[in-house]
Amino acid sequence: MPDVSVVIPTTGRPSLAEAVLSARAQEGVSVRIVVVCDTAGIPASVQELRGHVDEIVCTGGGRRGSHARNLGVAHAAPGSHVAFLDDDDAWLPTKLSVQVPVVDRLAAAGRRPVVSSRILQRKAGAAPLPTAAPETLIAEGMPPEDYLFRRRHLGVGRQSLPTSTLLTTHELATLCPWDETLPRHQDWDWLVRAARIPGATIVQVEEATAVYTVGSPGSISARADWRQSWQWAKRWEGVWSPETFSDFIAAQTLRYALQARDGEGVREMVRAIRRNSAPSARNAVLAALGLVPRATLERVAMRKSRASASSLPTDGAH
Repeated sequence: MPDVSVVIPTTGRPSLAEAVLSARAQEGVSVRIVVVCDTAGIPASVQELRGHVDEIVCTGGGRRGSHARNLGVAHAAPGSHVAFLDDDDAWLPTKLSVQVPVVDRLAAAGRRPVVSSRILQRKAGAAPLPTAAPETLIAEGMPPEDYLFRRRHLGVGRQSLPTSTLLTTHELATLCPWDETLPRHQDWDWLVRAARIPGATIVQVEEATAVYTVGSPGSISARADWRQSWQWAKRWEGVWSPETFSDFIAAQTLRYALQARDGEGVREMVRAIRRNSAPSARNAVLAALGLVPRATLERVAMRKSRASASSLPTDGAH
């Protein structure tokens, strides 16, 4: 019986090889790697990895990430833990050996755990930044929406619970399937719903356990589509606190509407904020940054983070 079933959705991108090999190289735990191809057949890039993968399944094509993850969970080993890994990210060798004991301890106490971690960030094709993010971890018992969206930090240190850091039990992964109707915010939606299952607990370990790729080519999260974000947010108006809802709208959908220079979107988002609460100062600044192209903001944030890291003293400095 493997300790962890690893679910990796893919369309066959070349970066898949690094993801698979990083899962196979985990120290101190046994893994079962399930690669789910969102394609009609198995791409050549996946065929080449057969020696490193335990099972390959296909969705038939065009079903998107949530369906692929659900299919992967259905093919996970019963009784094993379930970890999610995106095909453009990679794990550090001790990722699972750090997180599995935390899951086991919480499960033994009668909880339904989701364990995340810090990450090292990189642009596609570049070396990762040396400083782990996020700056602050989720507090025990804090709703994930409050952690993720309230008073968001600016830059690469902002609050996050990336999909490629998530480890949970097979039970919770089955109880809380990913929403296959969503074109975006699938990870946030899963966390928000999982946290509402009785006994669920979301924690983050201090260590960085994964290398996370920012702005991958073709990434849906890089598109400034305020309507898709708004369709998801409307589900939670009146459920989340007014402050959290307005902070999400300001930093996400209003920012997207400004990026798209869409007057209709800007007006609708301003009305939504007025119905709820004034956004925090940090999130108001994030909204205003919608006037700056996203790629420019990412370049500046990554450059500043590298500059800050290079200015730190080495071990022998005084």
